[in-house]
Amino acid sequence: MRFRLFGFPVHIHFTFLLVLVLLFDTGLGLVATTLWALAILVSVVLHELGHAATVRRLGGHVEGITIYALGGATYWREREIPLGGWRLFAIAASGSAVGLFAGLGLYLYARLGGLGRFGELAIESPWRVHLAAADRYGEYLVFFVGAFIWVSVVWGLVNWLPIGGLDGSKMLRAVLIRMLGPSGDLHSRIIGMIVGIAAAVWAWQRGLVLAAVLAVVFAGADLVAYRRPIMRPPSP
Repeated sequence: MRFRLFGFPVHIHFTFLLVLVLLFDTGLGLVATTLWALAILVSVVLHELGHAATVRRLGGHVEGITIYALGGATYWREREIPLGGWRLFAIAASGSAVGLFAGLGLYLYARLGGLGRFGELAIESPWRVHLAAADRYGEYLVFFVGAFIWVSVVWGLVNWLPIGGLDGSKMLRAVLIRMLGPSGDLHSRIIGMIVGIAAAVWAWQRGLVLAAVLAVVFAGADLVAYRRPIMRPPSP
């Protein structure tokens, strides 16, 4: 599926359908499962729009946004202004920042009674949402909003961890390159691998096998993708 949103070309890759396959294991009904997938889609698109809008604001050119099964990617390039230092940090941080703003805003709305008494009870906190109860009682608006809040806040915060492949690693990379020069790139990837392994152990001990595997795969792929800067001889 391809469309434009706020001037940005968006492509929903067919692999996103794998989300539905994973969600069918949750024991939720068909309507709730569909809404859960839709909440993930809306949250990921919003996240990538945060990146894209920041790139545009800082003078870069956004070539497109692609939504995959395990997240999304914003493809962009520089124009006249080199996008380094704090600009790269801002681009990396902006995706989760937009999601957190939207998720916490909706959480406050729910806690103030905007979704009724059931919404107040079902959405205890951004990370404690009773989706099964909302499905059982047919409270599908509460279900969708609660799922969106959980994805945007919990996944948004996780995405700021300095694990290779996540935005937190790119944020750390921008800081370390600023402080250490080109070697900061390799340092950030090594730190990302260490944090990724620690996160994998934590997830494995709690039975989150898929999360553990993904933490190692993302961090490992980020480290393997490292390319040593080419040292050019000085001009005569």
